[in-house]
Amino acid sequence: MTYHELIIEARRIFDKADASCIREHVAVQFDVTGYAAGTFYLEVKDGVIHIEPYPYYDHDARILASAEAILDMLGGKARLCDEVQYGRARISGNIGKVTRLHDIRLRERVR
Repeated sequence: MTYHELIIEARRIFDKADASCIREHVAVQFDVTGYAAGTFYLEVKDGVIHIEPYPYYDHDARILASAEAILDMLGGKARLCDEVQYGRARISGNIGKVTRLHDIRLRERVR
């Protein structure tokens, strides 16, 4: 998987998602390791999800992980706390803001 494919897949996961329950601003930067190395962010602003392929310097939190681990977390296949516990991800910043991402309702089940 390339960095470009990772961004496309992350956007696909949240294409029909519902984040209306998140009224505060949440900005999480993902630092991707391995083959798809790069940085992107997921922002929820006024209940709308934005995913962009560049750093968010005023982020609430930052997650460092492989593309596979990030997609598993975003798609609901893996829990962030498990990925951190098993050493597949590292998180810094406001963990409470990151956990708000679990409140986003995915409309379709991600493979």
